[in-house]
Amino acid sequence: RTSANAIYVAPSLQSQIDMMSGVLHCEEGDYDTAHSYFLEAFEQLDQLDDREKAVPCLKYMMLCKILDGLNKALGISAATGVAGIRSDHKNEADISGMITGKRGVKYAGRNVDAMSSIAAAASKRSLKEYEAVLTEYSHELQDDLLIKHHLSTLQEQLLESNLIRIIEPYSCVEIEHVASLIEMPLPVVEKKLSQMILDGKFHGILDQGKGQLIVYEEADQDQAMEKGLKVIENMDKVVTSLFGRSQALRSMMV
Repeated sequence: RTSANAIYVAPSLQSQIDMMSGVLHCEEGDYDTAHSYFLEAFEQLDQLDDREKAVPCLKYMMLCKILDGLNKALGISAATGVAGIRSDHKNEADISGMITGKRGVKYAGRNVDAMSSIAAAASKRSLKEYEAVLTEYSHELQDDLLIKHHLSTLQEQLLESNLIRIIEPYSCVEIEHVASLIEMPLPVVEKKLSQMILDGKFHGILDQGKGQLIVYEEADQDQAMEKGLKVIENMDKVVTSLFGRSQALRSMMV
């Protein structure tokens, strides 16, 4: 794309380059930058009146807005993927401007309706509504590999955030009760809780004999141990550096 900026590139080719750049940033989790690339591609495709390519690009723009808004609302770290509910951010994905504007009306249809319904379900954090949308708009949402992949990630984030919100008040809770509150099968909830414990999303254990989840409070970090590890790490660097210099001196003497 950098090389393309230095020379003239046909709008159709430039739109493809911008779209691929958006896909790469989307895969890296940088949804804000990905949206800007998709927007540039969409504007060029709109000028070319290429509806077939413009509609998927508009869907990608809406997808980026939904994912970026949800990540900020849940406080999800791009590095760790750990979710923590934030109350200082709007949950609703801001895609109203895309669907009510002149271009949104121009490309209105089931594809736009599908993404609007996903945004509404994500803003409510409703897994039941989310799954209903996936069923109703299966063709529009599942046929595109990029959207299918990221909607699967979105579903996992919604499930984890809902589970964390349910178990937060408890130190010990029956897994069956959690499954009834989230309206999902017991084996699915049990498997997901086990995965979240292994991934460090929260501290706890599953007592399968009693069918209970025991949640531990997060322990305070041992500052002395952390500083001790840093000292050892720095000493290791010093010894490695001294060994390298001694090797260099030996080679010079020989």
